[in-house]
Amino acid sequence: MELGARSTALLQKYRPILRETLHLRLDRTKSADVDTISTRSMTQANLTRSVSGGLVGLNNLGNTCFMASALQCLSNIPALTQFFISDAYESEINEKNPIGNRGDLARAYGDLMKQMWCANSSTVAPRHFKSVLGRCAPQFSGYLQQDSQELMAFLLDGLHEDLNRITNKPYINQEDAPENTADSVAAQRAWDNHKKRNDSIITDLFHGQYRSRLECPDCMKVSKIFDPLMYMSVSLPRKEEKIREIDIIWLDPETRRTRYKIITPREGQVIDLLYSAEKVSGLSADRMMLCELSQSIIESTISPTQKLRDIRDGRYSLCIFEREPQLPVIKVYNAYKGYTSYLKYFGNPLIMQVPKREMSYKEFVISLYMKMSRYVQLTEEALQSEDTLPFKIKAVNQFGVEQSHDLCDEDDNLSVQMSSGKPVAYIALVWDMDAKDEYFKLDECNAVDYHDSYRSTKARKNEVNLEDCIEMYCKQETLNEDNMWWCPNCKDFKQASKKLDLWRLPKVLVIHLKRFCYSRHWRDKIETMVKFPQHDLSLKKFMLSTDQSDIKYDLRGVVNHYGGLGGGHYTAYCHSVADDKWHVYDDSHVASCTPEKCNSPSAYVLFYSQQEPERTNGSSNGFEPMDVN
Repeated sequence: MELGARSTALLQKYRPILRETLHLRLDRTKSADVDTISTRSMTQANLTRSVSGGLVGLNNLGNTCFMASALQCLSNIPALTQFFISDAYESEINEKNPIGNRGDLARAYGDLMKQMWCANSSTVAPRHFKSVLGRCAPQFSGYLQQDSQELMAFLLDGLHEDLNRITNKPYINQEDAPENTADSVAAQRAWDNHKKRNDSIITDLFHGQYRSRLECPDCMKVSKIFDPLMYMSVSLPRKEEKIREIDIIWLDPETRRTRYKIITPREGQVIDLLYSAEKVSGLSADRMMLCELSQSIIESTISPTQKLRDIRDGRYSLCIFEREPQLPVIKVYNAYKGYTSYLKYFGNPLIMQVPKREMSYKEFVISLYMKMSRYVQLTEEALQSEDTLPFKIKAVNQFGVEQSHDLCDEDDNLSVQMSSGKPVAYIALVWDMDAKDEYFKLDECNAVDYHDSYRSTKARKNEVNLEDCIEMYCKQETLNEDNMWWCPNCKDFKQASKKLDLWRLPKVLVIHLKRFCYSRHWRDKIETMVKFPQHDLSLKKFMLSTDQSDIKYDLRGVVNHYGGLGGGHYTAYCHSVADDKWHVYDDSHVASCTPEKCNSPSAYVLFYSQQEPERTNGSSNGFEPMDVN
């Protein structure tokens, strides 16, 4: 079926349902705070006079965009919204459920849906819903930014418990199916047991089922468990590469430092970065010393075996110093004291390498001058003694604080051994203020030549398909040491192999793209573009059961996240049955958009609904609500 025909069929299916329930009118008027409207007492006549068709923005009450985006996507699930705005939910509220919210959350959500679909306004201020949500889940009480997917998961689970038709849940012991039990039998038994304790509109629409298979690597014991599924949290394949700016300071004093752009993997070791720099610069990786610079100070030297994620991007700049392998390195800074006793640093740092043979202090000074000769112009007389130099050479520590050590010993030889036995690693050339202005060409010292790679290097296209993500979700993996499985045969925890397969598909499929990665030492957001279909999504290749293998899904909504970790902004794209168009919902702002807008690197949570089988035996004018039982 072509896109236009499918959209028309969908519109024909649901618009009459909403018209019949609400006497749908799509007129919209000025914004109002409809929390003041008592929607609990709305009559059918009120609904006829005040219908907005769901094309309503939600006012931001203070970092509530995460809540608004999830609510807009759920609002545009026709069967769920029809259930609430028709008051069908009232008869199913379970106030006695000990793990529910006495029906408060369901009532608040029902009120909000009526405000969004039945009020004469273009915006709604969801204060009452936010207040009830905060009471039911204290983590959402306040006004800090939260995760939209976590809100969506809690809301669906909370609505389920408030509307659970099971008032007295029986105890059911979950056990592995006997080894010879057919999957179809074990799956149906597990589903029946699930329905004995969980039966609500949320179960009808959002719950599916998957099979988890575990196998012991030693005794080959196999465990199969069929569990319910309310949404899929899928990882994104890490194909990302990172473009880094890096400078190289050469041993040749006449060569300016050169700036490059190189492509490195996000994961890996620093040696991978050095090899990338080697390709564009021609400098051998074993002659490189990688450092983090903070203006004129070397903050740290990075070992080739360190992880790339340990590099503090954005805080410090990366610089490679060319060096002779095996020779000791002294880091050299330029400084002046000005009107205080503290050293103030300027210009680019450089490195000096001292030969293992004994070296006179004068030889060291001349070698130091040769390293700076491109931007420091001294006379031969100035190099004759320490007294005639326009700067004093001082030993400093890694923080740039002056140390009490004389670099010139009694025999006028270079002394690079501290009294503590440690070698001198840092020195500062402390310039006289007038001499600095006269002899030191700061612009030339800081001058940079840009390599062609700086202008030509671009990030390679980084895209994956949704199918790739679902394949990762279902692929076989070996459990890590923090998540081992207890093998009943071996009587011990084992790193078993684990495989997931889909068995029963829900009517509404929610897919969470896991863009946020966390570990003990780092966290990151994955900006990979995930290409997902708007129509005809098929999960046939991931289905273990053949009963539902022909089911296909159409996209209903997308939650987007923009920005970085710990903040950012959420919006939503939703397809509305009210006008058969896609809309962008950005807090209180609602505007129509093209379907192509939905597919972006910011997509975070996807909402799909099953395609309905084509009607072959009924009148074209017959429209019944979706059967969710």
